[in-house]
Amino acid sequence: MFSMRFLLLFVSLVSASGLCAQSTVKGSVVTADGEPAVYATVSLYDSATNEVIKAVSTDLAGSFELTTEVSAFGLSVSYLGFAERRILDLTPSNGLIDLGRIELHKDTKLLDEVVVKGEKSSVEFKLDKRVFNVGKDLNARGGNALNVLENVPSVQVDVEGNVSLRGTENVRILINGRPNGLVGDNGKGLRALTADLIDKIEVITNPSARYEAEGTGGVINIVLKKKRSQGLNGSFNVIAGLPESYGGAVNLNYRSGNLNWFTNYGLNYRNRIGQRGVVQDLFIVEGVKRSDQTGRLDRSGLNHNFRLGVDY
Repeated sequence: MFSMRFLLLFVSLVSASGLCAQSTVKGSVVTADGEPAVYATVSLYDSATNEVIKAVSTDLAGSFELTTEVSAFGLSVSYLGFAERRILDLTPSNGLIDLGRIELHKDTKLLDEVVVKGEKSSVEFKLDKRVFNVGKDLNARGGNALNVLENVPSVQVDVEGNVSLRGTENVRILINGRPNGLVGDNGKGLRALTADLIDKIEVITNPSARYEAEGTGGVINIVLKKKRSQGLNGSFNVIAGLPESYGGAVNLNYRSGNLNWFTNYGLNYRNRIGQRGVVQDLFIVEGVKRSDQTGRLDRSGLNHNFRLGVDY
């Protein structure tokens, strides 16, 4: 009987000791204007190891309550858009710590500067045409006008350099809004026009009378670059690639007031290797005979382009 009483007394003492070692922390979190900080994160951390012991979120009234058995601890409160609030070395009184209202302040930082950059869209839809800005298109670097046209939607370029628009080859090609000798001769002139000289491609599927393109499938207008800075300006480009592709371009212009002198010279060598085949079925009385033909197609050449002009 004595041992049973001793055991019960021992269990009661241990339980009372465990209850005394447990501490409760409560309070409410509000912003600087007195509004409750809903779902703010409140964490208790061990002062010795700085590790998080327990964490809860505040309720709709901004209130929270935490319990811990650690003797030395601190508390931190974090809320989106507000500076973190830390309370160090909390000491419980009779196992309870009531922190009352914990006020948070907005996390403001002074910016050094704000830089806003705008870039022209690669495709612009206008009332009577679609404009494709070549600009920084990496596919056009080191190529020629035909390479640029290959990347324009609804425009097709075959292996011989013939240009078609939406499937029809009856298309009028202009340079700076005017007819140009570079367009003829199966695209050889367009191969000589380096892509670095092109500013944008205008595709007009329903041309008006101003383009004198009645009866055609549309108009493709290649707009070349024109420098606008005062004084002497220039750029030099050198390209090399595989399969064999070498070239360079020099762009110079001198502008004084409203008068602008400009000149461009481009040099391009490209070697394209391809393969083509033809299969023929010959129907005769005795049966069918098939003839297969395959061949190698090498297209290479050195192209030059020179332009000199003045505008006002």
